[in-house]
Amino acid sequence: MKKVIAMFLGLCAYGSVAAQTDTMDGDLPSLERRVESMEKIVISKHLKVSGFLNMRYQWNGADRSNSFDIRRARVSLKGDLIPALDYCLQVEFAGSPKILDAYIRYKVARQFNIQAGEFKIPFSMENAYSPTALETAENSMAISRLCNYSDISGTASNGRDIGIALYGGFWKKDGYNLLDYEVGVFNGSGINVKDDNKAKDFSGRLTVNPTRHLSLSGSFYYGTFGKQSETTHNRTRAGAGIRWEDERLLVRSEYIYGKTAGMKSEGVYAVAGYFVHPKFQPILKYDFFRLDRTNAATKDNYYLVGLNYYPFAFMRLQANYTYKNIGSAPDAHMFSLQFFAMF
Repeated sequence: MKKVIAMFLGLCAYGSVAAQTDTMDGDLPSLERRVESMEKIVISKHLKVSGFLNMRYQWNGADRSNSFDIRRARVSLKGDLIPALDYCLQVEFAGSPKILDAYIRYKVARQFNIQAGEFKIPFSMENAYSPTALETAENSMAISRLCNYSDISGTASNGRDIGIALYGGFWKKDGYNLLDYEVGVFNGSGINVKDDNKAKDFSGRLTVNPTRHLSLSGSFYYGTFGKQSETTHNRTRAGAGIRWEDERLLVRSEYIYGKTAGMKSEGVYAVAGYFVHPKFQPILKYDFFRLDRTNAATKDNYYLVGLNYYPFAFMRLQANYTYKNIGSAPDAHMFSLQFFAMF
């Protein structure tokens, strides 16, 4: 894979040279030298290439629709500029290509580190999960609607924003920290865009780890959304969660509260999984969300049964059946089958 990427980069460089010259004589040796140079860079310890492909089949019982799609196709470049300074660039190629992550981190000490650029905001336990690690095909409703995915405020940015954050951990014990923290200041406008108002948003997460397997987390977010030239509104989020995760058992639950332009919303989920075999993990999940706490018709309840199958370390098959009890619409059924290939 790294040699293929080196060839691709070398060909791009060759194309650039060819476009600026009237003759092709002598370009082949030049191309070979460029490929060798790119290969040395890619294979070196300073650049690590990874990514994944996510294909999906989905059937919706509400309208009997069904479809295959390439849901995600991501490539990440990571490396160390110096031992204390690293970087990450992650690009999504499914649909319209876009940058998801673009940041640098200065690792001063275990207790104090700085991260700047575009990355996931420090809010909720679930938001920190990559799609390749999340137990279910979809994020919980409270995370989707109150954490920059399909946010009520209009922000749709895969849980990310542009800003700067401080993070670290204290009281190391047997390879983990008893206390982890992350706090940051962000534009509040989502990925790949400038701030559209004068205010900056604040987000933070504090996690206590009494044991290696148990975590208790609290999150807070406060900011402003809307264009400065029009109308701006306040956006507040608060959440608390608990997780137990060992070699076979996973149990995680979070409650999220949100206040968006005066409207109060809330949601809670509980997910449990157990490896009955190193390759098979059945999943159960309850997911609740209420868009408007004053309107009972906006209350949704999802009940999910799923199975994760890991035929190889770099591959996962994910099957989910969801029964949706929707407050403002007839009940519905959803089935999805996902395939992940990681490299």
